[in-house]
Amino acid sequence: MESAVRLLNQGQVAQAEAEARQALANPTTRPLALSMLGTIRLQQGQYEESAKFLTHALALNPRLAGARTTLGDAYVLQDKPKLAEKCFLEVLRLDPDNLNARFDLLKVEASQRNFQQSLETARPIMSELVKSDEGILLLATDYGALGKKEELKGLIAPWQRSSEPSDELSLEFGDVLLAAGMEAEAKTVFEAEETRIAVHPSPALALKLGNNYLALGILDRAEKNTALALSLAPDCTACNLTLAQIAERQENSEKALSYLVAAKKREPENPEVLFEFGKVCLERNLLDDALPALEKAVAMKPDQDSYVYVLGSANVARRNYTVAASLFGQLLQKKPQDAILNYAVGAVYYLQGKYTEAESSLKQSLAAQPDQIAASYYLGLTYDAIGDDDQSVPIFRNLLKSHPQHAPSYVKLGGILLRKHQYDEARQDLERAVSLDPDSAEAHYQFGMLLSRLGKTAEADGQLAEAHKLEAEQRAQKDVRLHVLLPD
Repeated sequence: MESAVRLLNQGQVAQAEAEARQALANPTTRPLALSMLGTIRLQQGQYEESAKFLTHALALNPRLAGARTTLGDAYVLQDKPKLAEKCFLEVLRLDPDNLNARFDLLKVEASQRNFQQSLETARPIMSELVKSDEGILLLATDYGALGKKEELKGLIAPWQRSSEPSDELSLEFGDVLLAAGMEAEAKTVFEAEETRIAVHPSPALALKLGNNYLALGILDRAEKNTALALSLAPDCTACNLTLAQIAERQENSEKALSYLVAAKKREPENPEVLFEFGKVCLERNLLDDALPALEKAVAMKPDQDSYVYVLGSANVARRNYTVAASLFGQLLQKKPQDAILNYAVGAVYYLQGKYTEAESSLKQSLAAQPDQIAASYYLGLTYDAIGDDDQSVPIFRNLLKSHPQHAPSYVKLGGILLRKHQYDEARQDLERAVSLDPDSAEAHYQFGMLLSRLGKTAEADGQLAEAHKLEAEQRAQKDVRLHVLLPD
């Protein structure tokens, strides 16, 4: 048995197993030999066989603390946390000072989200935990989950004193700080890790760091590190997805689309890729490409509510209102009080000309979340559609009080006031609309109609000409976009 232990520590697994099997013949060494074989199988990733050897060893000698701790580890690796917890507790019952069993037990408790219990388990070995990177990370996870920010902050100094923690643990520690809202502290950890990754590049770590900077909103560093990951692993679909998300945050949908096209070529059946591709295509009005991608993503993940919602939006854009209403309705059955879903259903009702239903859904949306631009705007449109100016005008005015940059509301309000012959107020609103959104064909058209009523023919002709020009440009641009990504 001594020879087996020495050989295993030297990495000579086959020779260690041969020595352990010789010890099986002697009843006095059989329990230790079985425990050794269980340890060897654990290292080889054969967790079930490991558990069988270790269980046999403990049946012969229940007081083998090392065998029972290793059996707990085997259960952890088989995703059997309750059995693992039972093993570690039994070891601590027999040997309360067993550091390994206590450490493994608190890891199991934290993994089961029993964070308070994990901390209670950790108390007897706190001084030992803060000496190791993994121990600090476990405490940080517990403190962060329980909202103990001061205690979490107290772990930063020990972490900085620790000797070169692994890159993986450093990024996890930064994640815990970030999740706790300690962004400045997390950024410091990520910056130190970025320096190490630059010296010893790893695609997995560079990608994770890119996502960490994306979560912080530091887009240039997010892009730099994710691009590094992609250069190290050119077939990395996740890298392309993250770069697409960064480009979207940079409001560059064209760049986002280029990354998603690359991802889609590599993994055409990946539902996340299909969804992101469809979403950006929808944003860019590439409906011929958006719809099939989103339909396939939803077919593959029908319970992913965000997928269903965006597919509903794509059907609205395509004017498939019945399909859109059905999709939004499915979601609304799950969350009947959801403000966004009630808005979506109300907007579709409006587009279908079902104004009574639209009014009801939009009011429910605003009752759940009063300060909404979209729901208020569509409620105003609904009243405008039925000719109820007494209700539509106050809605648009109130909306503009809280959101004075919302150009479409100025357009609609100016149009209503024009219809009511309130020209002075209409002019103020329409001039503001044109100023806020000079590319709005409707704003120029309504302003042109107002100027015509005021007898300013030359100015009116200029506004109307601009409206016709913008409409033509938008139609041409839409026609081009719809063919950009058609299959070869």
